[in-house]
Amino acid sequence: MKKSWIVAAVVASLLFQVGAASAITSGEAKQEWRSAQSARIEADAAYKQAQLDYAADKTPENDKKVIDTAKTVLDAALNEAEAWLNWKNLEAKESGVPADIKANIETDVNKNLAKIATLRQDVLNIKTRAEVGVVFLKMIGSYVELLADVARNTGAMWVYLGNEIADKTAGYEVKLRAAAEKMSDNAEIMAKLDVAKSEIDVAKNKIKTAEGVYKKVVLPGTPLIMFAEGNEYLRQARLNLINAHIQLENAFNLITSK
Repeated sequence: MKKSWIVAAVVASLLFQVGAASAITSGEAKQEWRSAQSARIEADAAYKQAQLDYAADKTPENDKKVIDTAKTVLDAALNEAEAWLNWKNLEAKESGVPADIKANIETDVNKNLAKIATLRQDVLNIKTRAEVGVVFLKMIGSYVELLADVARNTGAMWVYLGNEIADKTAGYEVKLRAAAEKMSDNAEIMAKLDVAKSEIDVAKNKIKTAEGVYKKVVLPGTPLIMFAEGNEYLRQARLNLINAHIQLENAFNLITSK
């Protein structure tokens, strides 16, 4: 009985160690993606060299080399995509965004990981250079879908964070306004607060517009164009909030100097 208890304890300890080792951070996942990216670049260089060798000497050996290196680079590209998805999933889990956004990201990540698993089998089954081209085109299509999913989810995260910043800025404006209203000589202060409030309101409207645009980042359609448009609205909102902060800082200095 004592011996079996010791064995159970050792097994539990090993399982704990394995679990701890597998729980990586988003920073570590990002590094894994960079390593996968480097491996893909190296594999691509080998594939290009194989193509040059085949162009110079069309032997069966060189033909096989083209196919083998093509399969290696395609598999490396899938490794890179998988590492990138894992990084983005962990990044979302570690962020302060709501649970529904995290769940959407995880769902899309799992969907794309399943596509990658299918594509791996397609790569494994390649026998000719013609099949390399067919699988490559399939991967391009899947990659565009992957980009659309990630872009849409990234937009949702940015909108949430943008709203948080806008709300905090608005809260600061309300506090300064309450303090200024208690002062007799407050015309200049109120003018600056009015400008700040206007900038905040404009920023909130642009963030709301960006949210609607990001929801259009889908296929079929023009997902990357929609993503760029949403980004532009958020960029403008950021400038509005910067202007608001400048006015609030000026108002604060006037309040504290009286």
